[in-house]
Amino acid sequence: MLTIRQLFYYLTSAYIILLLAGLLLGRWFWFYPVELENYLHQQQKELFSLSSAIDLRQQQLLAMATDYGHWNETWNFVRQPDQPGDYLQHNFTAASMETLSLDAVVILNREYQPLLAYQLDEQQQLLLPADNNFFNWTRSEFAHESLLIAEPVNDVLNIGEHAYLVAVSPVLQSDHQGPQAGWLLFFQRVDEQLLTNISNIIRVGLREIPLSTMDASTIMPLELPIHEVAASHPRCVYNSNQLPVLCLELQHDMTNMPEFMNRGIFIALMFMILLPALLFAVLLHQLTSPIRQATSLLQRNNSDGLLRPVLFSSPLRVKELRQLRNAFNELVYTARQQQAKLEQLSNTDRLTNIANRRAFDETLDNTWRRLCRHSQQAALVLCDIDYFKAYNDHYGHQAGDDVLHKVAQALKGCARRTDEIAARFGGEEFVLILYVDNDVDMHSIRERIQESIRNLKIPHGYSNTGPILTLSFGVAWIRDSGAWLENYTAADWLHAADSALYAAKGAGRNCSLVQIISADQPFTDQPKLLQ
Repeated sequence: MLTIRQLFYYLTSAYIILLLAGLLLGRWFWFYPVELENYLHQQQKELFSLSSAIDLRQQQLLAMATDYGHWNETWNFVRQPDQPGDYLQHNFTAASMETLSLDAVVILNREYQPLLAYQLDEQQQLLLPADNNFFNWTRSEFAHESLLIAEPVNDVLNIGEHAYLVAVSPVLQSDHQGPQAGWLLFFQRVDEQLLTNISNIIRVGLREIPLSTMDASTIMPLELPIHEVAASHPRCVYNSNQLPVLCLELQHDMTNMPEFMNRGIFIALMFMILLPALLFAVLLHQLTSPIRQATSLLQRNNSDGLLRPVLFSSPLRVKELRQLRNAFNELVYTARQQQAKLEQLSNTDRLTNIANRRAFDETLDNTWRRLCRHSQQAALVLCDIDYFKAYNDHYGHQAGDDVLHKVAQALKGCARRTDEIAARFGGEEFVLILYVDNDVDMHSIRERIQESIRNLKIPHGYSNTGPILTLSFGVAWIRDSGAWLENYTAADWLHAADSALYAAKGAGRNCSLVQIISADQPFTDQPKLLQ
């Protein structure tokens, strides 16, 4: 058997587990893959930016080579290399080479003879004759077939131990008239400075990887798409002959790399879990608190046998709880009415419709305790219908029952205070407990009782006291009650009234005798009776 609290705990736990599982599964199958895809796309954009930056630098280098190659002064120099004039001093100095970001320049005639071959030193301060690497390259078959042609071209080449961006332009006049005189070649070494400039532009770290250290299986062209997120991606730049020339390592910023579970996601998950749990706990308290109050009240009702209405109130206006409270309170009200009715029936004589012997015994006990505590005057009146057996024998039991009912109602009218009682004592005997103030009041009570019976005018042809029904009664009158009564019992009081009734019957019936009881005249077997 589950309690509401346990049921709430189970439901809350199940909800939290399902919520956590749903969030984790949703992140695993949806959100996290989307974040990885976006980050992969970002790294792919960085790779594309690198390719674009290298291509842009090649286009810039080719544009400079074309400007110098399609220039009359260059054309004249190639046609007459022995009369250079100011051409070399104005165009190819260490300062101009550094300004143009060139590391070497070569000018060839139509026979592939070098007319000019300069290169900057490592500090880019002195212009030196080109080394044999450049001369050997100009004589290679690849250079003749791929680069030394009639159109401007660019490429990436390995010359010596270094990678260079190369731009080649045929030497023509400015108006492109006349024959081609030769070729002009610009070289820019791919060094740390160039990589730093490109890295600053694309905002991605770059590191050159020596081609000799690359494994054939790891050499991938720069244009190859990225298929997985990684901190770095090695890529190689290929020349026009589809051979790897320059290998670079893209060093991506992994600061914002998506994680399946990080602190922010963990806090969000905890918030999404704890908030419903807290709401469930508050709801549980608001629901179970009135239910616990009602249960405690029902247990108290069961333990002491009383019926009390449920008075709990809930801050939540829960319709079902209010309906439960109202229905239970209506049941309590109905049960109380039925209990009062049953109690009344249990204390009422069914024939005479006045208090029965049980009710009288309770009232006698309560009255006796009150008399022992306080100074009061009270009378116990024990009545008997005269010659009732003869009436029953001659008029029948139904008529006798009617007489008992009429006499009982008449005597009930004599008990006028709420704490007074008129009860059937047994058979044709009745008893009253009345409060008396003085002698005059006692006389009035006796007259009232006799008058109530005479006014019934019930014919009784078989009575020795007269033609109508009469009553005999004895009175035990306690005057100035108090603590002295503690030496006696209520049974003594009843015995005194019975003695007075017995004496009234012996005096001829249709009369009453009074025994006065006080501290000076206590209970006795031979009382002094007042006619």
